[in-house]
Amino acid sequence: MQVDDQQSQAGADALDLGSNWSRLVEIRCGFAELARRETEAAEARVAETRRQLDAQLAILISAQTAVDPRATRSAKEEAHRAFREAIGRATSRNQVELAAASWLAEINRVNGAVRAAQTRIQRERDTTDALAAELDRLTAIAEASRAMAESAVEACREAREALAATHGEAVVGAGDQSSMSAAAPISAPEVAQSAPARTRPSATPARAAIPRAAPAVGVRKVGAGEAGAPPAPAGRAAGAAPQLEESGAPVELRGPKPPTIVRLLQRDGATMSRLVDWLAGPDAEQRRRWQLCLSNFVDAVAATAIENGCFIFAAGNPFWDQLTVEEAREVARGLAALGFRYDGMGEFADGRVPGQHELSMALGQAGLLTVRVRHWPRPEEVARLYRYVRVDPIALLAEKAPSITMGELVLMLGRRAEVVADLWNDWPRARPLLLLPSRE
Repeated sequence: MQVDDQQSQAGADALDLGSNWSRLVEIRCGFAELARRETEAAEARVAETRRQLDAQLAILISAQTAVDPRATRSAKEEAHRAFREAIGRATSRNQVELAAASWLAEINRVNGAVRAAQTRIQRERDTTDALAAELDRLTAIAEASRAMAESAVEACREAREALAATHGEAVVGAGDQSSMSAAAPISAPEVAQSAPARTRPSATPARAAIPRAAPAVGVRKVGAGEAGAPPAPAGRAAGAAPQLEESGAPVELRGPKPPTIVRLLQRDGATMSRLVDWLAGPDAEQRRRWQLCLSNFVDAVAATAIENGCFIFAAGNPFWDQLTVEEAREVARGLAALGFRYDGMGEFADGRVPGQHELSMALGQAGLLTVRVRHWPRPEEVARLYRYVRVDPIALLAEKAPSITMGELVLMLGRRAEVVADLWNDWPRARPLLLLPSRE
């Protein structure tokens, strides 16, 4: 009996050990099946996201090719041609103002279309970048799921082998079928054969090169209360700006208290800051927009003044001193027509210095007799003719835009008026501020 008891105890121990191994096989192989399903789902998500990314790239490329800079340039040139023709036919100030407003409206339309196209391109690019990042993330998850599934399959195989070694092949085949039922959906040999055959997503997909276009700079009309409209200036800015009507009366530009536009064109930093405060308020983006717009306006007026020979000639240069201010300006215009232009900083542009022959031609173009010239500058003195000459934008305004109306300024600046289109769009609000008496 003792022997039988010992055999019975050994059989019970073997049965308990076999049950434990069977339970381990059930757990490990069940987890392997779940891991396989998750891997397949992860690979399906990767494939779907890659399909979406390919479709999005096609949309982005289509949006970029739809933007044609040549067509935009042609439309602007046609608008400018129509503007010049309207100016040529104008017989009154109102017709000049109407021509300027029509030109700006067309520029607004063209730039608005470009801005809309650029906005769409940016939106499609953002969507493309988001899909590419999502594809990277899903690919990493799929790789991790695959590695986990392969490890789970290996653990399932090892558990089956340990169970077979413990009970023998016969026990595994006859006595433990019920315990193996849960693991039946996935067998180690089948999974080991099928796992490598599944399509694996690449680790990191190569992204298509996406050219990034520069943001279009243009004109945008914004209505009151519309999103993106400049905020009403706070404090004094809201109530201090008188809404003056444009009139044909000349503005006093050289009085003891000249209008703010004079100080602005003289590049006074405090005046620029006050105008930005009035026009933009505390909004940082609007402040940057107006700072750039006003700076472009000052630069455009200065460049136009140089083209028109509106200079201040400091006393002390023997050549300029023998001419009146208007005669000196005519000579400067003649030199510019011959290709010897003032660079705005006291030198001849591009280092091109005229000789005495070119100087004589400029004098003749100004209607002056060379015999009147008592002092001809030596070659080294010619290079310094513009050393102490300064640009006079106020003289340009007095001559070309004495009433500081939009039509006068647009006509004066010509094509340069396009770079300050934001100023024209807000002209009813900006003009009264520019005509306020300046502060010392």
